[in-house]
Amino acid sequence: MTRRRLEGEKTKQHIAEKATELFAQKGYAATSIEDICLAADASKGSLYYHFKNKEQLFLYLLEKNQQEWEEKWARYSAPYPTATEKLYALADFFVDDFLNHPLKKAAEEFSGSKLAEPEILEQVINLTKTAHQVYIPIFEKGIEAGEFEADDPAALAYLLDGFLSGVCSAAYYDHPDQLHTYMRKSIDVFIKGTGKK
Repeated sequence: MTRRRLEGEKTKQHIAEKATELFAQKGYAATSIEDICLAADASKGSLYYHFKNKEQLFLYLLEKNQQEWEEKWARYSAPYPTATEKLYALADFFVDDFLNHPLKKAAEEFSGSKLAEPEILEQVINLTKTAHQVYIPIFEKGIEAGEFEADDPAALAYLLDGFLSGVCSAAYYDHPDQLHTYMRKSIDVFIKGTGKK
């Protein structure tokens, strides 16, 4: 990579970092291009060189966050040898991500917005829909090892993601101090429902 391209990539990542901070603090709608340029000490021309508009910037941040999440989960789950252990690890990992995800509220706001370009909104929604696919190998491994009854791993991953999302949200508002306990209990219930041998 040439020095000029390296500097350009550095600028792009700096803009992305500052934009993430602002979206996390103020939300999507309340964060303007001017705010981002000021925080990043970048001109509008520089921002628009790297990102077509605010929506494209936000999509880039969500895609980057999803990739980082998947890499972090791969490292976090590696020490757990069985599918069952990985599911319990997932419960803890899920809670930590739920509590610390910098773009969670802004992403919810953006997804509910009617002002976003339809193509961008569809890409954001697809990112959310496909997040559960990282759980598929857990069920494939568990079925192959005889930990779970034979079933469709993709369907189980989809159901687990919805189940954990719902329980995590409800417990966060009703019993925040017991969030980890409720999530691990959710795994108990889910494993029983899969017909664990």
